[in-house]
Amino acid sequence: MNGTKRSGGKIGFVLCAALLGALTGYTTYGQPSVSVGVSVPLPSLEIRAESDFYEPLTPLGEWVVVGSYGRCWRPARVEAGWQPYCNGNWQRTDAGWYWVSDEPWAWATYHYGRWNFTDQYGWYWVPQTQWAPAWVSWHSGGGYIGWAPLYPSDVRVISPRAYVFVEEGHFMEPVRRSTVVANNTTIINKTVINEAPATAAIEKAGGRKIQTVAVQELRHKEEAAVVAKQRTPAATSEKTVQPPVRSEAQPAEKKAVAAHESPQVEKPAAATHESAAPAPKNDEAQADKPL
Repeated sequence: MNGTKRSGGKIGFVLCAALLGALTGYTTYGQPSVSVGVSVPLPSLEIRAESDFYEPLTPLGEWVVVGSYGRCWRPARVEAGWQPYCNGNWQRTDAGWYWVSDEPWAWATYHYGRWNFTDQYGWYWVPQTQWAPAWVSWHSGGGYIGWAPLYPSDVRVISPRAYVFVEEGHFMEPVRRSTVVANNTTIINKTVINEAPATAAIEKAGGRKIQTVAVQELRHKEEAAVVAKQRTPAATSEKTVQPPVRSEAQPAEKKAVAAHESPQVEKPAAATHESAAPAPKNDEAQADKPL
């Protein structure tokens, strides 16, 4: 009986979400890309406070104060039209879909925190200390898979401008700004909110077997340079130095940008066996996420 009720409730939720998504085109909810019941190993990198990001990210961009978020970071020397999760590739791991990128800030900004956009700053990153393979919201349907970075939890929307789409058969291929479909209202209207893509569906669409890799391998590779700096005496002393804050934006600017966007319902993260912080959960059949 309880199983029947739970199944019925899930089906009802999916149908309602799909209907609302079809009507508005923009409805979505956020989920980090992480699997259920997987204990994510702790790497050598130590992130215990938001200030741990200050020293390694300062040379790569600018720290600014944005309203109630406090110090936020934005990348420097990026191409026109740049946006997060648009330069890299997806890798299936034993902890879920992991966003791999050679951008030097990838280890931090795609696995911790949230992104937001204002006309004044463009894309900026709000630091947080909980790790996940990726923090994205998914859309799928009509032969496409799309994703967008999760916004801060107090922003109840995800802008259509944040989404990029690829054909299902090309999901595992390298992603570049020039190879994705971005901000396409027609595609958004044909897709609905969804959980992370199922491995079997991606294999069928792409016509090849997907190899699952250990998430710890990817973490160590991506974080190696930062770990090396953390272990030097100079880096240890610099970690307490606060970066210069060059400008400030108020929450009103953020809210103005999001005024015409639709609600984002973010699911709470669930605890795993990781000791440093409660890690979110997700599997291919039923994602439960707060990417």
